[in-house]
Amino acid sequence: MPRILPAALLALSALLPACAPTQTGPLPDPATYRPGPGDTVTLPDLGPVGRWMITKTLEPATWLGERTGGRTLREPINVLILDRAATTPEAATARLNAAMTAAGYGPKNMHSDGYSGQLGGRLYPQLPPSGQGLAFSDGPWYASNHHGRVFGPAPVQGGYLFSAAVSREDMRWLPRPGHTYNSFTATREDLAARLSATGLYRRAPNVDLGNRLDTPQDTTGDHDGQAALLTTP
Repeated sequence: MPRILPAALLALSALLPACAPTQTGPLPDPATYRPGPGDTVTLPDLGPVGRWMITKTLEPATWLGERTGGRTLREPINVLILDRAATTPEAATARLNAAMTAAGYGPKNMHSDGYSGQLGGRLYPQLPPSGQGLAFSDGPWYASNHHGRVFGPAPVQGGYLFSAAVSREDMRWLPRPGHTYNSFTATREDLAARLSATGLYRRAPNVDLGNRLDTPQDTTGDHDGQAALLTTP
């Protein structure tokens, strides 16, 4: 990437308000969200899981309007985390936050926020919390980085379940600064490996969410429809 001085970074950050378009008008109530046909899948022991990351306007996220090969890029859920050890949602969330930080994916700023994920028939707001321009990421906003948001925890049989939408993004400088899509699969595999290395979770067989899109209008890039599943030891 180009060499940039701190003052220049501050100036650029003013042009990149969390890399998100400005929201005008009132936002819909999350309680009114109704998934469309095929937007959820019911998994054995895990219950209903939403297939997509959901925006503030209660629509499937599409990478802030970026297009790939002329097609709309849909952002899939591609990681599931099942905590069988926690006895409260607070304990499950604390373990999740500790694991993400230990894995090198601590919260970092200058990302879009306010997303949700559907679990157990309801929407859960993102972790890290929205309204702060944060995402879990392994690097700064002005360089290529693995990043994502986590949703939950939802009570399920035998524990608490999180879902996540994670991806690798690149930094575009011209004609206007912004983040561009690189890969969904690379980050799924990187995060799963790093979380497993912390010892707080272990990798289990992938779960088929059936959320790969490849039509003339829509795509999920290199995503194969599979979610990495991590569970507590």
